[in-house]
Amino acid sequence: MARMTSEEALDLILNADLKELGKMASARKKELHPNGVTTFVVDRNINYTNICWVDCKFCAFYRHAKDDDAYILTNEQIDEKIDELVAIGGTQILFQGGGSP
Repeated sequence: MARMTSEEALDLILNADLKELGKMASARKKELHPNGVTTFVVDRNINYTNICWVDCKFCAFYRHAKDDDAYILTNEQIDEKIDELVAIGGTQILFQGGGSP
């Protein structure tokens, strides 16, 4: 199966039946991985702060430093989140926060 074009992908997103998309994805996976093995990564996003000065128009997550619901996690809180991930067999962390000067 050849790689689809951007136009074909957009057409599928806009018009295809969800069940049909699932069937197509399964067929492609079997084509790429015929041994029937599926793997995945257990990970966690840790947002260490929501304080940001950038003021992106699309972001609903950020807060200014003086906002009532602004936060910065302590090292202990971050450690707890990592421990929770490790306890369930997690292997990957995405560590992210607001833009700060």
